Amino acid sequence: MDWFNAFQQTNDGGYILGGESMSNVSGDKTQPSWGDYDDWIVKINSLGIYQWDKRFGGDNDDRLNALQQTTDGGYILGGSSRSGITGDKSETSRGVIDYWVVKIDSLGIKQWDKRFGGNKIEELFSLEQTADGGYILGGDSYSGISGDKTQPNWDASLYSPDYWIVKIDSSGGLQWDKRFGGTGYDELRSIHQTKDGGYIMGGFSNSGIGGDKTQPNWGYSDYWIVKTDSAGNYQWDKRFGGTEDDGLNSLQQTSDGGYILGGISQSDISGDKTQPTWGSFDYWIIKIDSIGNQQWDKDFGGTYVEELFNIQKINGGYFISGSSYSPISGDKTEDNLGVEQTWILKTDSLGNKEWDRTIFTTGHDEVSMGLQTSDGCYAMALTTDANAGGYKTQPNWGSQDYWIIKFCDTTGAYLMPPTSFLNSNNQTICEKFCLNFFDQSTNNPTSWQWQFPGGDPSSSMNQNPINICYNSPGTYDVTLITTNVIGSDTLMLHNYITVYPTPPIPTITQVGYTLTSSPANFYQWELNAVDIPGATNQSYTILQTGYYTVVVGDSNSCKNSATTYVLISGVDDVSGDAGISIYPNPSSGNFTIELLQSENSGEVSIDAMNTLGQKVFSSQQKNSAADFSEGVRTYKKQIDLSNSARGIYFIEIKTENEFARKKIVIEN
Repeated sequence: MDWFNAFQQTNDGGYILGGESMSNVSGDKTQPSWGDYDDWIVKINSLGIYQWDKRFGGDNDDRLNALQQTTDGGYILGGSSRSGITGDKSETSRGVIDYWVVKIDSLGIKQWDKRFGGNKIEELFSLEQTADGGYILGGDSYSGISGDKTQPNWDASLYSPDYWIVKIDSSGGLQWDKRFGGTGYDELRSIHQTKDGGYIMGGFSNSGIGGDKTQPNWGYSDYWIVKTDSAGNYQWDKRFGGTEDDGLNSLQQTSDGGYILGGISQSDISGDKTQPTWGSFDYWIIKIDSIGNQQWDKDFGGTYVEELFNIQKINGGYFISGSSYSPISGDKTEDNLGVEQTWILKTDSLGNKEWDRTIFTTGHDEVSMGLQTSDGCYAMALTTDANAGGYKTQPNWGSQDYWIIKFCDTTGAYLMPPTSFLNSNNQTICEKFCLNFFDQSTNNPTSWQWQFPGGDPSSSMNQNPINICYNSPGTYDVTLITTNVIGSDTLMLHNYITVYPTPPIPTITQVGYTLTSSPANFYQWELNAVDIPGATNQSYTILQTGYYTVVVGDSNSCKNSATTYVLISGVDDVSGDAGISIYPNPSSGNFTIELLQSENSGEVSIDAMNTLGQKVFSSQQKNSAADFSEGVRTYKKQIDLSNSARGIYFIEIKTENEFARKKIVIEN
């Protein structure tokens, strides 16, 4: 299982994705797991093509929640760790769970790692490189004064967490730490350095007035933001909420010095909320000024559950991303294809919705984060259990994978060049046969250029060319070039088609009424262009007048044929004599077969067949020596075919020493 939690566009136009992984070496993962979950990051280029991946962890549970590219081109990774000194972790744990920070270079090589914590539980959810080259870390802490924590928890029982921020230098050295909270639950989800060098942090709180919190809660939990100076000293705090459950997940300073806040809300109109919810939980964004005064708020949702993970200030408004269980309803204009799907919105500068889109997969998608890219397009990254379907073009490696998608307009058109794939109805044929080809390319190509050297025609601009014929034996390449507005991709399959030669035309020789073909690997005889059942030997004894064709094949299943006309007339014997008489002939259907048998002739077998080769009579009789006079006797057999249709019939008589085929005409 691989669980996505964070991503960012990198300076080279590519992307860095991060989260946690339980997987060993498999799929896209090139390093084994150290313990339970490990931090796992993946670097891709601007077209989404994999470049490298790295695993960082110890012998227990390590989970990455935040990352950022640093000014030196490397990356800072942050999350939580239960591991001791093992694997990539170089410091012992302070408590049950600690903050854990890893600094790597531009190729993912570890430079240093640091652990920060108290004697209980600390979980890091946000980090950022600061103007001085150091880093600010933010998350939750249950610990009192212990380890790296210099201030007590406001809840003396240590059952509920406070915000805890830690400032470190460029080498990971601790500079200072600060705790902010009340007597209830206070959980930090986002922190940023502000234009004045201070910090803005936000999350959710169910604390009343007490500790650092100066306003009572409106409902079960509210958004809670805290502003500090550059040294982490408290400046002001604000609570925003309604009478139900509200929680902040993302915030950002805006160009006017104020802030945009984003999260989820269960509240209807109440408290600071001016719009009702559409369903259970909705996206809720709030714009505040530089000192925390609310300017406006907006609710977006459908009839079920929405969860906002990220809000980004972009030119002319805001880009909001998260996930939704809702069908078309409220602000949502598209049904989900799977269970929970990524849902994105664009608003103007006053929070009015301009458009929304659902990112379709066939599965369950979570932790859906989006950003506007440097080229003005949009990229989404998330966790999914979906296989190929909807917008997703690749199957999952395991139960859950990272997935990233980029598009360049509000209709969800991909901003990726195509990847060419092809198939055909066969790859081995005989000469002078034809093939059909099928485009299976991904990323929505809009034009196709096929090349078929040795084929007729030798090129095509159709998406799925048909009737490409090959008239000469050999092996042939096939090339497909696909193109869309972003770029093109060329696939050349060397020796993809094998064309076998046609075997020689067979020769048919006739001896009496037996036709024999020249040697081949298999045979099928036909009468008047219709297969004769069971006639698959090199020779065939004919039963009626007509055009006889032998179709022969070689070891490559390539075929050729020859045809001859054979005339059978009158009631002459077809083959053999052996002292056999049939009378009367023609007959009304009752006739006698008479033959001379020697003492050692043994069993006599008689079969009668129509001209289609269907057996209409069969008899076998064993003779004893007592039946013979002076070693020879006459054998007679009465045959009754009076119920058979009039026409020509063939009588086959077999003894141990003789075989004969006679023809009889029945006129009834």
